[in-house]
Amino acid sequence: MKSASPILSRFALAAPLAALAVIGGGLAWRLSALPGMIAERHPNFVEAFAAAGMGWTIYAVAAIAAVGAAMAAVGGLAAWLPGRLPLKLVRLGFISAYVVVGAYLLLVYRGVGVIGDRKLTIYELPQDTVTLFKLFWGLALPALLPLAMAALGHVSSWRASTIRMFSGGVGATNPAVDPPAIGDQILENIRTSGSDPLFRRSWLASFWGHMLVIVILPWLLGYIGCREQYNVPHGSGEEAVLAAVKVAKPVKKKKRRYVLNLNSAIIMSKPDLDKDSDVEEDVERASEVTYVADATSAQARARGKLGKGGGTQGGWPDGAGDAPVRFLRIKHGGPGWDDGMDEVSRADLNFLDEFKKVTGFKIARTPEARTIAQLKNFDKGYEPPFMYLTGSGPIPVTANDVKILREYLLRGGMLFADAGSPAFDASFRSLMKAVFPDRQLVTIADDDPIFQTPFVFANGAPPLWHHGGNKALGVKHQKRWAVFYHPGDVNDAWKTGYSGMGRALAEQSYNLGVNVVYHAFTNYLDMTRKYRK
Repeated sequence: MKSASPILSRFALAAPLAALAVIGGGLAWRLSALPGMIAERHPNFVEAFAAAGMGWTIYAVAAIAAVGAAMAAVGGLAAWLPGRLPLKLVRLGFISAYVVVGAYLLLVYRGVGVIGDRKLTIYELPQDTVTLFKLFWGLALPALLPLAMAALGHVSSWRASTIRMFSGGVGATNPAVDPPAIGDQILENIRTSGSDPLFRRSWLASFWGHMLVIVILPWLLGYIGCREQYNVPHGSGEEAVLAAVKVAKPVKKKKRRYVLNLNSAIIMSKPDLDKDSDVEEDVERASEVTYVADATSAQARARGKLGKGGGTQGGWPDGAGDAPVRFLRIKHGGPGWDDGMDEVSRADLNFLDEFKKVTGFKIARTPEARTIAQLKNFDKGYEPPFMYLTGSGPIPVTANDVKILREYLLRGGMLFADAGSPAFDASFRSLMKAVFPDRQLVTIADDDPIFQTPFVFANGAPPLWHHGGNKALGVKHQKRWAVFYHPGDVNDAWKTGYSGMGRALAEQSYNLGVNVVYHAFTNYLDMTRKYRK
């Protein structure tokens, strides 16, 4: 039994050094391939990184990591040998880990700084201080594990028992003969709060209190939080039947007759075919398809009993409970994300009021918002069937946000978005390229089911302010719209006073929202049924 203690003590030094050697070697290998990866995945970084000298910095840190890995490996082997020199090599191995971690953190700090200073985009998405902070800590946090391993091993190498073992002694130290070494003092101070317990406890309480309030709690609330459920009204309603839509023949324009006036002056100017000719207008009018909805439209039958299942009370058989219908926005931190949520404009609540008039369902009485990260707080099968997104400028999101949003949309959720400005339109299109690199926004056809149930829009989405075009766009997944995007600011039409818009067009905007929500509820419940079994 007496011989087991030195073996375990040597193993306690050798094991972390071996792990540090593997980590350092892996880091060196990954850093050596990093410039090529950056050029492939983020070509917009290349010029800015080259100007900032990031290339040689990356290779320098890779070299430091390789040397540090070698020194940790030598220290791990030396841990099994007696003598003061092997002990110095062990300590040098741990010190090298400090150097590698420090160099890596400096590299991350410089790289994130270049991205921020040069206003570089990541997957075509703009970055702000919040996303850059998250990016830095996302890259820096993995370095804390080897740093903690190195610190613990280094302190252990300065204990009296370790020094005695390498100097030829066997077994534990005798306090009467061997006074505590610096490593013993450090560990004892941590265990007992040091020679001045009151002072040590005070600063430790202050430190951990600030960490709890400033770092830990926001992190928990933002990424873990309480579990949530969104319940779609349970019941059995009428699955709105597609209203009959027939194609009306375009109105023929009477052909213009030209009469030559012999007494008129001769005009020598050449007509501008682009401005003076009606040919293009005539062709467009002749080729335009005009839709006329049947008077017996679906909404007349679905009003007050909207849903699925063929019943008369309204609701969905896959729904849960009698919870109110809620309207959740995405809180992205960009300008205008909460436009219309104030008590005066109350766009969200105005829409819910109209939704209640049409369906009879209970509705929430307060506007709600969640970050993209908070979508992970919802139980699968009980997520919001749709999330509303708007704004008037860039949409700052992280790579993790993009991943979470993609998973949510592919699983059955819908993103209901509309543009508050041309700047938002450009940012939203970039966001969709990041979320769906394998798909693209496409124009939603005028006769698509989303425009026919429960309200009929014979010519597609109603025209509004056109910040990003005249037609509704979307991304389809498994025969349903995972993204519905109106580039004309539906949100403004929902505000109190309709933002100067006429009542008739505002009503169309409300009805369009009802169609989108109905589409989202029905398809989400169908796609996520397996999670509720």
